[in-house]
Amino acid sequence: MKLIDKKGKLFGVINAIDAVIALIIIVIAAGAVYKFAFMDKTSTVTPMEPVSYTVEVKKVRGFIMDNVKEGDLLFDTASGSAIGKITNIDYEAAKEPMGLLDGTMVMAEVENRFDVLFTVEAEASTSGDVYYINRSYEVVVGSTREFATKYSQFEGKVREILP
Repeated sequence: MKLIDKKGKLFGVINAIDAVIALIIIVIAAGAVYKFAFMDKTSTVTPMEPVSYTVEVKKVRGFIMDNVKEGDLLFDTASGSAIGKITNIDYEAAKEPMGLLDGTMVMAEVENRFDVLFTVEAEASTSGDVYYINRSYEVVVGSTREFATKYSQFEGKVREILP
């Protein structure tokens, strides 16, 4: 008795193509059972905790400050996702070094420009010294990012994170 006869049947009983298809279905079913019944679950819930961080914005025009209020949501411009709520706004006149005629340097105020410090509160998960807002937006001290509120957009630097 031949393995495959003239009609293409395996041992004269079943078609060879049908046998290969049945074998593929059995392997896929066994893989599915293994994945869903025996493998560890990959999605673990990381607890979220309240975190407060400050964003420093240098030399902002006065009209931008008028468009940002406490209680506004702060957004990441890259993703468009809300990354916290502004709870406090501190500002002072922007200063930069200026040379005088006698060769000395002084810190002089920049006209119609302000340095602003936003305090932002959000829910975040942690991994070491890194905080993840919305489980994906990474907040690290010293990182410079593009931020936005409903009516303004600006570049700021994360200055401090308070757990």
